[in-house]
Amino acid sequence: MSRSARQKLDDDNSHRIEKTQRRILPECLQFNRERSMPIASIFGTRGFFVFSSEQSYDKFKETNFKFNVLDADGVGVPLFHIVRNYNVLGHFTGSSPDFQIYKYVLQKLQDPPLYSECQVISKDKLFRLCKIPYCEIYSHLSFFETKYDFFYPSRTQPFKRYQVVKQNNFRDLDAYLNGMHFHWHVKFYSDHYRLTYLHEEGHGSSSEKQIDRPDFVIGHYTKKFSNILPRSISKCSSVIIGEQSPPDYLGITSVPELTEAFACQGALIHYLEHIEDKRKRRR
Repeated sequence: MSRSARQKLDDDNSHRIEKTQRRILPECLQFNRERSMPIASIFGTRGFFVFSSEQSYDKFKETNFKFNVLDADGVGVPLFHIVRNYNVLGHFTGSSPDFQIYKYVLQKLQDPPLYSECQVISKDKLFRLCKIPYCEIYSHLSFFETKYDFFYPSRTQPFKRYQVVKQNNFRDLDAYLNGMHFHWHVKFYSDHYRLTYLHEEGHGSSSEKQIDRPDFVIGHYTKKFSNILPRSISKCSSVIIGEQSPPDYLGITSVPELTEAFACQGALIHYLEHIEDKRKRRR
């Protein structure tokens, strides 16, 4: 095999997702596909937007954020919008989140709004596109680590509240979600995070230790597929997540809850990387 062919194979494998039906794994981690979710910036708009698929992002660029006709599956509109909260007093008192994630929700026009805080973005003859507060992220800094509490006010269990922990001298993060332990690992001088499943919290059986290894990858955060030159709508990074769903589920109406939870974590990682990049440029 030539060197270029080996390099291409390595590049293809570097963003792979572990697909398996092993019974020792939780059912929610037995995947049949992977979902690539672009994270993009829009010129003149604060924060970053997460899309449900590459196809949805491409359609969004074609329409230039004009939703004259809404797709029934929600293809062509963002899934999430994450913004940073600059309320300094609220940050120190813990009364305001450090980051706020809004979700875009598609409803039939004749249906009543499902949420009390609902901003209507667009509507046509059949559908209404709404933007609602979805996830609040609170940070708690200590000497050794920073804890990020994810709180979903409108959700029920199991994903209503969970925690992501970052050691202050490292970029890796540990996520504790629905009794499961996940790890976002990034190498030094890299912008590629690999999301691995470690084990269920409070358990340490030999069968679980068999899957506690770096190559059991269920997701990625990467800037490899980002736009090099700035544009009015620029892809900044991507979150790639394994899931169990039909391959034609591309819009915002068909994203599983677990995928949404990992996408919110990926959005936080992107913002932390963005903040660190700005800090380095000011040196």
